[in-house]
Amino acid sequence: MAYLDDKIRDQVTQFFQDLKDSVTIQIYPGPEGETAQVFTDLANEVADLSDLIMVSQTADAPVLEPGHSGDETISGPIATLLDSQGHATGIRFVGIPSGHEFGAFLEDIKAVSTREVNLSDKAKEALAQITQPVHIQVFTTPT
Repeated sequence: MAYLDDKIRDQVTQFFQDLKDSVTIQIYPGPEGETAQVFTDLANEVADLSDLIMVSQTADAPVLEPGHSGDETISGPIATLLDSQGHATGIRFVGIPSGHEFGAFLEDIKAVSTREVNLSDKAKEALAQITQPVHIQVFTTPT
């Protein structure tokens, strides 16, 4: 089943024209097989739009985010973006990036590939002042 229509495919292909380095969307399917399959199919559709995007699966569950008790499990699916060297970038999506999250998914792929982030100079200056690791989570819910 195709999730992206021709218009969206054309827009995403255009958006990806500036990609420089390869990016791998590594998916941990977890026990939610049907949801994981949808995520994998969507990721493969996105990857089909650029030779620099690949999709892989892993049976290794990602580590839990800080603040979890340690006895919790990850249900998946979770996608981690890997750079051209196969290193985790710290960017991951829990659940299918659909709706508004789809745009963020594409932006993140492009940022990993180009090593450029679309931030104002003021924001970049503020971030340069951070001297310790920071854990950031962004939560979205369908409305």
